[in-house]
Amino acid sequence: MRARIRTGGFIMMLGLALPMLAHPAPAPAPAGYPDRPIQVIVPYAAGGTTDLAGRIVAKALGEALNQAVVVENKPGAAGSVGVAQVLRSPPDGYAAAVSGVSSTMLHQLLGRKLPYDPQKDINAVAYLGSSGMVVVTAKDSPYRTLRQVIDQARARPGSISFGSAGNASPGHMATEYLANMAGVRMTHVPYPGDSALMGDLMTGRIDIATVGIASVFSQMKAGSVSTLAITSRERIKSFPNVPTVAEAGLPGYEADIWNLLVLPRGTPAAVDARLNAAINKAMLDKGVQDSLLGIGFTGHPMSLSDIQSFIQSERGKWSKVIRDAKITID
Repeated sequence: MRARIRTGGFIMMLGLALPMLAHPAPAPAPAGYPDRPIQVIVPYAAGGTTDLAGRIVAKALGEALNQAVVVENKPGAAGSVGVAQVLRSPPDGYAAAVSGVSSTMLHQLLGRKLPYDPQKDINAVAYLGSSGMVVVTAKDSPYRTLRQVIDQARARPGSISFGSAGNASPGHMATEYLANMAGVRMTHVPYPGDSALMGDLMTGRIDIATVGIASVFSQMKAGSVSTLAITSRERIKSFPNVPTVAEAGLPGYEADIWNLLVLPRGTPAAVDARLNAAINKAMLDKGVQDSLLGIGFTGHPMSLSDIQSFIQSERGKWSKVIRDAKITID
């Protein structure tokens, strides 16, 4: 199976917007940190799942630190513009970014030229939660189970079309992962976002799509789409009858959308620890948990060392997906 990814103006956008990063010298821990507002960059447009999750945690962080936390949206180049802006900031703990799987590792694994090195420049200090995606099809689709989709793709390679919110988006990668585990080939149809693809899905122009829960939550509730499976390890409380992909026939499958709070490398260890502790405490708050669940996210505390282990595990998984599916960029 071979998937081609077209980058379009991606590299041009980055080249115009951002210079190469230099490694800053470690800064001393500020006395009384934080003594002024903290800026958190969400590198996507307002209103999306990442934005909503970031704002929920940012509000809780501000309350825990007794300091204003100001959220600013800085979309561009699939998350890399906003993350790079933060990584160029002084390493003093007053500029942070919400970084997902694309800006943390996928761009680099796909060979895209970045103005930063994710492995060297990103300082991940907190886990902000994760959300499974859902594999959906039209309400009147002939496919009622994920197994039927896989069987059709096996019988007629390439006959099943799947939409995603763009090349190398989480939905694209998750479906390539699914197809690779199943040993089948499907045809990818990229769209500029989840909202754009839903019209074609519901009218049957594409067979399936793997999308964020928040993007299709209302349609799932209304029954206007058929939900075949969820990509997370466990079923979700909002839709307890929807099986996981693993339960639907691919044991061991798991693909989540996740977010980390990242700072520039060289930030004082005391600042890293302060932010990690504050967000871990917030993740145990019932109000925060309920708010995250409302958009399909779940969160839990994660130590600084556990975050590094998590990143390495995810990097290994997606490296294999890209290699096995022969995903390349033009």
